[in-house]
Amino acid sequence: MFQHGSYSKEVPTSLRGMVSAKNPILVVGTAPINVGDITNVNRAQLVTSAEEAMKYFGGTGDLSFTISEVLDACLNLYNVKPIVAINVLDPAKHKTEKTKAAIVVKENKVTLEESGIILSTLTVKIASQQDALPGERYNAYFNNSGKVIIETIGEGIPQIDVEYSFLDISKVTKSDILGGIDPNTLEKQGFECIDEVFNKYSMIPGLIIAPGFSHEPEVKAIIEAKASSINSKYGAMGIVDLPEETQYGDAILKKKELNIVDEDLLLCFGKGKSGDKIYHMSTLAAGSMSSIDAGNDGVPYESPSNKNLKVNALVIKTSDGYKEILLDEEQQANLLNENGIVTAIRRSNGFVLWGNRTAAYQPGGSTDPKDIWIPVKRMFKYISNVIIMNTAQDVDKPMTYSRAELIQNTVNVYLAGLVSAQKLLGGRIEFLREENPLGDMLEGKFKWHIYIGAVLPGESLHFILEYDPSYQEVTMEKLAA
Repeated sequence: MFQHGSYSKEVPTSLRGMVSAKNPILVVGTAPINVGDITNVNRAQLVTSAEEAMKYFGGTGDLSFTISEVLDACLNLYNVKPIVAINVLDPAKHKTEKTKAAIVVKENKVTLEESGIILSTLTVKIASQQDALPGERYNAYFNNSGKVIIETIGEGIPQIDVEYSFLDISKVTKSDILGGIDPNTLEKQGFECIDEVFNKYSMIPGLIIAPGFSHEPEVKAIIEAKASSINSKYGAMGIVDLPEETQYGDAILKKKELNIVDEDLLLCFGKGKSGDKIYHMSTLAAGSMSSIDAGNDGVPYESPSNKNLKVNALVIKTSDGYKEILLDEEQQANLLNENGIVTAIRRSNGFVLWGNRTAAYQPGGSTDPKDIWIPVKRMFKYISNVIIMNTAQDVDKPMTYSRAELIQNTVNVYLAGLVSAQKLLGGRIEFLREENPLGDMLEGKFKWHIYIGAVLPGESLHFILEYDPSYQEVTMEKLAA
């Protein structure tokens, strides 16, 4: 082609930037969707504000619903967002019918104290009458606590009978939490919805919890499985609780009985109390960890241990209700830590999470620093997620020398940035000949080896004091001068 003049063209940049996805808390549980979106069942829903918490999940007021508990802790205690929640409480099957007779009407109003009332099922009758009260004779609506208010219109209604269905959380089982694929509709349910998160929101869950259910062996197992592989390639950290009635002296044995020995899990003992509210420790740990991450530009290199939990007591469940306990830091709490169990203790900065180790850590267990330290394990997963996400564009492209070099240089610059920010001690990527045999490369398989020097927490600090007599000699010399 004949050309006459000045021309230009663009070529790809020899170095790319690395984009980090947000790593929200993902919770699977129950929510009072009767107050919010009654259709919000078995789908991954992003929440970024209190308004969205109300719109999609009925708000944060009733902590008997586990998603409400998590949203309350994240939005109101830790100011953490976004959160992704999967509600499994289905009005079609997790409901109970109820009738209440001869309710006294005071000042034309009645408050129904039942939680979870499905407003569309409400029938109101004048006491002892057969026919339903016409709609123009009353209004029914929710108050700020999620309770139904019935306001009668006109005079002469001293008592009413009501019939309704309410969301019954007691009917939700571990099978609902586990979920699966509906054989008829092929729709995902429960934990299977976790794979929707990246496709819908371009986010990779960083922490996975199911408070109130995670002590069940099958639920623990699926949290462990999902934490190790989301969308078949991304990683996260799961946080699980020991059963709420577990006494301190039984905690280590209970961990062994439940076989909670995994580097992808953080295991918690006890629950936290703030005023009249009781939170699962997994909820508080997730909120605290996400808050710490947010202060570090989303990089999870800092341990959650010895950080304020925003509660005023550690409690366990007894036959008489919740009982406050106070663990001794050096003896009781450290024994739990020695066995890979995280708990809470009171210190000068209030109640704090106490423990740096994953559930894999215990006497005779793993000693690999990659697997036993919470922040180290999280950093390995975080860096892996970032690299996988940013090199997805290179899949199926011609693997020329320049492309291989571009990948390697980009990752090295990314790791150097983490080192410069003191979020890594060191890091590098290398293409090792022994890891790339010719047969593999002819099959289109290329491997890079990434070396990571994660920052370890200063778990045990010792100070050695010694008397130095030379200071006395200096003092005497000054006096004699």
